[in-house]
Amino acid sequence: MAGNLQELLDEKGNIVQMLRDSQLGTYIYPVVPAEFTNWRREQKAWRETAVLYDQTHHMVNFFVSGPDALKLLSDTGINSFANFPVDTAKQFVPTASNGGVIGDGILFHEGPDEYVYVGRAPGANWLQFHAETGGYDVQFRYDDRSPSRPYGEAVHRDYYRFQIQGPAAWSIIEKLAGGTVEQVRFFRMGHMTIAGEQVRTLAPRHGRRAGPGAVGAVRPARQDP
Repeated sequence: MAGNLQELLDEKGNIVQMLRDSQLGTYIYPVVPAEFTNWRREQKAWRETAVLYDQTHHMVNFFVSGPDALKLLSDTGINSFANFPVDTAKQFVPTASNGGVIGDGILFHEGPDEYVYVGRAPGANWLQFHAETGGYDVQFRYDDRSPSRPYGEAVHRDYYRFQIQGPAAWSIIEKLAGGTVEQVRFFRMGHMTIAGEQVRTLAPRHGRRAGPGAVGAVRPARQDP
């Protein structure tokens, strides 16, 4: 029996077939159970009214800041940062030195020298590796995705992220905010207050449907354990 991953790869030979034959079972979407009756009603809702997606748990948040934060991102990805001011976001594609794609995710520019990468683990792992070994003057924090099976244990995220989408989305957003909310441009971020909490929003028309909506992220207040 293989004692580590390398021995398993050497034993199986065909990595693709090994993954296809995996007995891990059905992937369980982490933490939050589905709150719709069926797929058809979900599709009808985002076409005719609005739906609320909880995007809090299934992605890694990698926070990086400091004088060399932008240099780290520029050195590890294919993106241009010639025009990337605060309160904008873009799809970020980290790559290896040979040009191989590591993954992709959404990069948020939250403040001077402050960025958050949101995506799957390989991209965040790649950024962390270079932040630790590349001699960059940065501070970073890895906020891992929530466990698929928390087994009743409390789950904490540095950011809680929700998306509301559909024809009725903007009227719902303004009702929650208690007034008019600026409709910022594509992949631009805005700010609003809901129930006393400051929420950072990502532009409308970001989602599965080219209609009104927004993605909002809120950082919860820190509590002593």
